[in-house]
Amino acid sequence: MTDAARNLNLRLPDGRNLSFSDIGTGENGTWIHCHGIPGSRNELLHLESALFHAGVRVIVPDRPGYGQSSPCPGYGFSNHSDDLRQLADHLELDDVMLSGFSGGGVFAMAAAHDLGKRIEELVIAATPAVPLMDNPFDYASELTASTWRAALDDRDALAKELEVITGSVDLLLEALIGAVGDQEEHYLLSNSVRPGFTQNLCAALEQGSKTAANALARDSFLTAQSWPFSPQDIHLPVRVIHGSGDRLVHIEHQSTLSGNFPDGSPEVISGAHYGALSAIWN
Repeated sequence: MTDAARNLNLRLPDGRNLSFSDIGTGENGTWIHCHGIPGSRNELLHLESALFHAGVRVIVPDRPGYGQSSPCPGYGFSNHSDDLRQLADHLELDDVMLSGFSGGGVFAMAAAHDLGKRIEELVIAATPAVPLMDNPFDYASELTASTWRAALDDRDALAKELEVITGSVDLLLEALIGAVGDQEEHYLLSNSVRPGFTQNLCAALEQGSKTAANALARDSFLTAQSWPFSPQDIHLPVRVIHGSGDRLVHIEHQSTLSGNFPDGSPEVISGAHYGALSAIWN
């Protein structure tokens, strides 16, 4: 993918900028992908060759505050769905498939609910089901669970705390690596994955520590709060992928989610959290 395709921009009707990447050819379908928390339009850099080989086209927008997308006060799921609608209209896409990774899977679910017949298929990977579970914090790493709790208690205070690690890509990378476990650490630090993973985090922090921290706290809150939609109202095929060794978001979240979709298909892969991302287009 050229640098230009990694750094595309759309001016939205309200004046905000929406930055996005556009990967692949599309002969086997076009996708819009919702990145994780943290994440960015560069989330799939390490999968570029695989996506071209699969013949798919994947568009990855930065949510507000990530990458080059303008901050959006009061941002919520309805704003996200409207942004994706504007992006699809701009790219002249009548129908698309939708994917989401980790916390981005919740944004993908919301968009699938809101955009209705424009979405042909939904695939989510390593996605949490916090408001659907009685004890979600018991099935997550300490980093993940404490972030959810803090977001629900006081997201502004969480944002202030997160500024410590959003001020440096190295510190953010260290925090994530420290929570994933040995299996995933080797994967993320491998020669084939680390460069793209690092660029993904760099893009997530492009607007500085405060803006990035606010985006992380906001998205963590939206993911953990009671959702304004029900998975039971998403009437399309949904693949729910999870790694058997996921230490950030344990596999119990997958079983909860898949059981709440009218047409949900659980898929367990051999791997952990970030490894589930590549399975979306297999």
